[in-house]
Parts: sequence; C-alpha cells; structure tokens
Amino acid sequence: MQILKDEINEKILKAAKTFFLDIGFEKASMSMIAKEAGVSKSNLYNYFSSKEEIFYALTEEAYIQINNTMENLLRHDSEDCFQLEKFTALMTKELIVLLTKYREEILLILDRSIGTKFENAKEEIIHRLEKHMKWEFKQYHITLENEDWFFAHYISTSLIEGLLEIIRHNQSDMWIQNNVKMLVGYYIYGYSYFFADSIS
Repeated sequence: MQILKDEINEKILKAAKTFFLDIGFEKASMSMIAKEAGVSKSNLYNYFSSKEEIFYALTEEAYIQINNTMENLLRHDSEDCFQLEKFTALMTKELIVLLTKYREEILLILDRSIGTKFENAKEEIIHRLEKHMKWEFKQYHITLENEDWFFAHYISTSLIEGLLEIIRHNQSDMWIQNNVKMLVGYYIYGYSYFFADSIS
C-alpha cells in the first residue's frame, strides 16, 4: 500500500513539474496536474493541499543548495580575492554541481515562480551579489562615483542571467560544464580588471 502511495506521489510531482516548467506556477492548476498524473482531483488533495505545497516539495531542497553555494562562494571570494585561478576553479566546480543536479528546480525557482514565495528570488540573489561587490571594493579602497555603482547591478545580473540561459537550453551535462566554465572565466577575469593594481 505504501509503495502505491509513493508511486502516486511521484506521478503528481512529475506532472506538476512538467506544467510548472512549461507554463509557470501561476498558469498551472490542480485540475491540470491531476489529469496529467492520472488521479482524480479529490485524490490529489489527499496528497497535497495546494499547488503551492507541490511547488515547494519540488523546490525547497534546491533553494537551500542555492543559498549554501552562494554562502560558500562569497566566503571564499572574500578570503581568496586575488587567487584568481584557485577561485575560478572553485566557482566553476560549485556551479557545475549545482546546475547539473538541480537544473529544472533552479529554473522553477528563478524563472517560473511568479505567485510563490520565491518570485523575488532572482532579484534577491542579484542584490546579494551587488552588495558583496560593493563591500569588496571598499575593502580594497577602490572608489567610484555614485552613478558608477550601477555597474555592480548589471555585472551581477549578467552572471545570473547567463547561468539561467545555459540551463534554459536542455543540453547534456558536458555542454553545461563547458559553458559554465567559459562564463565563469569571463566573469572572474573581467571583474578582476577593477583590482588590477592590487593584483600586480
């Protein structure tokens, strides 16, 4: 009996993920999910009380991993700011693991989550990167005019959007690895331009 319940639960999650990825959280409905999963709508509610609960069942673990990866990278960036090869290798490895393991879940959180508690997650990550960038500049006495700080926003945005664009294309893990490696190299070595005097 428990095996049957687990199978139905998995069918529901699989069906919901398909709709959430295709049309987003807002447009998906419990009726759609029930039909795709091959269960009655009333039975669906025996497993999940709402589509929000289904969405979070699919994404909570990935959201925790996104935050853990960010914490780890920002900590190491603060410690190893000028060890470019070391930090580039670490960042590439961490992002490849995250994106290959949680590709669909990350798309749900950052690209398909309007109407959920994660709908501002992408902007929050970008803001966090901006804040870290400004802190790092101040640590190394790099000054910019107030209007020039906008660069921190578009550099942070370009990194996150670049990673999303990679996983929006449903390609192989090797393809993801190669493109993440190129994007991270472009990001790190472009960003290091501002620290040229400190590095040399």
